[in-house]
Amino acid sequence: MRRSAACLLRECKKFVSTARLEHGADVVLFVTTCRAFAKAALGPALRQDVVALHRDLLGSWVTGAHLETLIPLNGSGSGRRRPTA
Repeated sequence: MRRSAACLLRECKKFVSTARLEHGADVVLFVTTCRAFAKAALGPALRQDVVALHRDLLGSWVTGAHLETLIPLNGSGSGRRRPTA
């Protein structure tokens, strides 16, 4: 996978380490519009109870899905773009 195609571990670690402590977040969402989370980046997010949404799930949220229905899908999704109507 090309470097620019995946959400990288460095960005994930920085985000995970500041989301709750620095920003006081109750629910932490880590959303990527790139193709996918790198496997090394997804693991730390899931272990720290961070909701990781691939861009296909972001698309569902943008088009009206309630966030509460997407949280259980944490870490899933293909990152593939869904066809537009």
